Amino acid sequence: MSNDTKDSKSYSNFVPALREPPRQIIEVDVTRELPATPSTVLLPQAGYEDRARGFSIATGPLAGVAGLVAALVGILGWQVPIASLITLLLALGGFALVWLIAYLGHVFISPDGTMFLHTILAWGYLRREQRERFKRYREVKRGE
Repeated sequence: MSNDTKDSKSYSNFVPALREPPRQIIEVDVTRELPATPSTVLLPQAGYEDRARGFSIATGPLAGVAGLVAALVGILGWQVPIASLITLLLALGGFALVWLIAYLGHVFISPDGTMFLHTILAWGYLRREQRERFKRYREVKRGE
């Protein structure tokens, strides 16, 4: 045998496997902070009384015109007599309906309304989170 053959037999093409680093345990922080509560920012001299006056100034004429239009529709559309209880009820009903819609919009858009909606939505968020937590707790209990 020649030297080439002898050297090739002693030489090995074995490649050792890569050694993986030990597995690391990563802790995940699952606590979540709730969004901050919105704070009411009012103008320096604006209180509840000022907001109530502003609401009356803004919605009074609108509701009055809506009541008048409802009465006119009753008079012209359904031949209701001008001086009748039905005409009065149509006018008051139109006024009350527009006033109620404006009031609900005002309440839910005002700073107090936004805090109320924020509280309701945060309560729903916590309820869903609690339901999920209890579901996972039951799964862990079944696995033991």
